Amino acid sequence: MPAGFDLLNASPAELDRYGIPQKPDVVTEPELFQFWTELVSAPFSAKQPTFADIDPPSTGGALQSMLNWSGALISTPWPQQIVFAAAGWNVPDVRRPSVSALGTHADDPKSLLWVGLDGRNGVLPNVSLPQIGTGHWPDRKPKHFAWWDWWHNSQPDEATGKSATAPEPQAITLIDNLAIETGHKVLAGLAVQVSGDILYFIKNQSTGEFRSFLAPPPPGEIEPLGSSVQWVMERPTDPKSRDLFPLPDYDPVNFRYCVARAADGAIGSGRMMTLEDNALMIEMRETFADPERTVIVSRPELRQETPNGPIGVSCTFQDPAV
Repeated sequence: MPAGFDLLNASPAELDRYGIPQKPDVVTEPELFQFWTELVSAPFSAKQPTFADIDPPSTGGALQSMLNWSGALISTPWPQQIVFAAAGWNVPDVRRPSVSALGTHADDPKSLLWVGLDGRNGVLPNVSLPQIGTGHWPDRKPKHFAWWDWWHNSQPDEATGKSATAPEPQAITLIDNLAIETGHKVLAGLAVQVSGDILYFIKNQSTGEFRSFLAPPPPGEIEPLGSSVQWVMERPTDPKSRDLFPLPDYDPVNFRYCVARAADGAIGSGRMMTLEDNALMIEMRETFADPERTVIVSRPELRQETPNGPIGVSCTFQDPAV
């Protein structure tokens, strides 16, 4: 992108050329327009992303009975689909929890923050979940990083109704040339393309560094995208054992710009959706010993920063020792 290029007044073709999501309508989609304006405003420095495997491997994934997600979800009215989703948050500091959870993979707490499409009914065949966000692992150096994934549930065997020998789930992928640190402001989102590809984008608003890329759907058949959009604090899964990692103790996370576009297709206007559209709030639970108990460890709450401002969701760690 040429130095000093004016993205605020760029044409649709120019935005496509530089990997920028299309400008929302200021009248019909004011909150999406506000997000987009901040996204493309200074400081802004775009580079091609570079990717790397995460070590040790870890996977995101679909909702598992309030065991792995905490946050908020909205579903789109049929037959429309979510074609654009936005989010913003500040990078939280994370620490080892005061108590070790039962039934987890190793004593290695991990958390993922993300915005994504679908994944609510992850036990159904061919459900997928494109997601982009940041990871926060207290025992990793650096402990904060950017990542993306397009999770996919495979088709069960038609004769038995059971999944064939499933391959090991694909681990999330690092965006390893986008540095983030505690307190940095992150903007991220997904834009579904006419081709079925997805434009993933993420910006460290504190440094101005922006990364975007197109990704095709995962191999095999997937259900149509966009039945829901979610803003989530997640504890990931070990791909070999399929056990969840423990959740770290984290500073409160305030998701901003919890807005999306529901439409009949990837081109043209649609209906802006927010957390006022019958949001489902998701609490996360873990099990602990002495005494054995299952308690809420991450609790979401709707938040409105100003009387006329958009509604966000805050996720707060609940100390199991208290």
